[in-house]
Amino acid sequence: MKIVKYTSDYKKQWNSFIRESSNGFFLHDRDFMEYHSDRFEDHSLMIFDDEKLVGCFPAHQTGTALHSHLGLTYGAFLIKAPQRISSGETRLLSEKQESFYTHLVREVINYAKGKSFQKVELKLPPPFFDPEFDAHYQCLMEMGFEIYEESLDLVVDLHKEWKPSPKKTAGYRNGKFNQLRLIVCDDLQEFWNKLLIPQLQERHNAKPTHTLEEIQLLKSRFPTKILQYYAEFDGKKVAGLTLFDFDNILKVQYAAASQEGFEKNAMDFLYLEIIQEARGSGKQFVDLGTVNNADGTINEGLLRFKKQLGATAIPVFEIALDLRP
Repeated sequence: MKIVKYTSDYKKQWNSFIRESSNGFFLHDRDFMEYHSDRFEDHSLMIFDDEKLVGCFPAHQTGTALHSHLGLTYGAFLIKAPQRISSGETRLLSEKQESFYTHLVREVINYAKGKSFQKVELKLPPPFFDPEFDAHYQCLMEMGFEIYEESLDLVVDLHKEWKPSPKKTAGYRNGKFNQLRLIVCDDLQEFWNKLLIPQLQERHNAKPTHTLEEIQLLKSRFPTKILQYYAEFDGKKVAGLTLFDFDNILKVQYAAASQEGFEKNAMDFLYLEIIQEARGSGKQFVDLGTVNNADGTINEGLLRFKKQLGATAIPVFEIALDLRP
């Protein structure tokens, strides 16, 4: 195998590979990754075998650490979908997929050692993002990676019977939700300026990860993948959700409501409506996001809220391999 550090000369080839991979999504497209290129020193890698691109590693470096890209929801090693590997492509690609994955990871580790990195860190996806997650995770643990941070992600598995709490669905029975209207539109500015930024500032003294200008840029580049939903009451937008569409997975990226929206249970309405819509469109999962505070502790109120929506808690790991002798 040959490992090449990504440059813009490879952009077309990189993006084409991401579309064909089994565990990569639009956030690994270079047009998404590079919206904040000024914040990270990119050190993404491309893995070739017999001149064929067989893996990508979205990454950046900080001092002597090589990170799967911390500017993304997750990174890890992206590989070609098994069904797209022809039997005669190469010897490695005709082996069992997990054996190929082991070989690829080992090559990246050797590369990192050769470049004098002292640590490799991976921000793993929730398991339902990777069809081979269990085999990949076992491989990484066997190679010496250790967990250094654990988060709790809440997901609605649409393969199973969906059972939201009667408390959350009461608005359908008592007529409260009849006052609300679901809106899908491209306007992100009103959500950012009137709902999201004020709520984050008031409740958490925080700001959204993306500025309005950044999310508008990404929306212009991926118009069908970044979606904005609102709940409207009496002609006013009182709650909103920004969603990332990962084909078979719908992920809630941002959620916020006004005080009036909370009083009208508009967030309950929005979540229930988008989950029902996802079921109807054939999605397999709705990812409601993590419930950890900034210090890593569990936000019990948020956990309870998402469980009442019918979601199940799944651990998500960040792992590291110490390369020092």
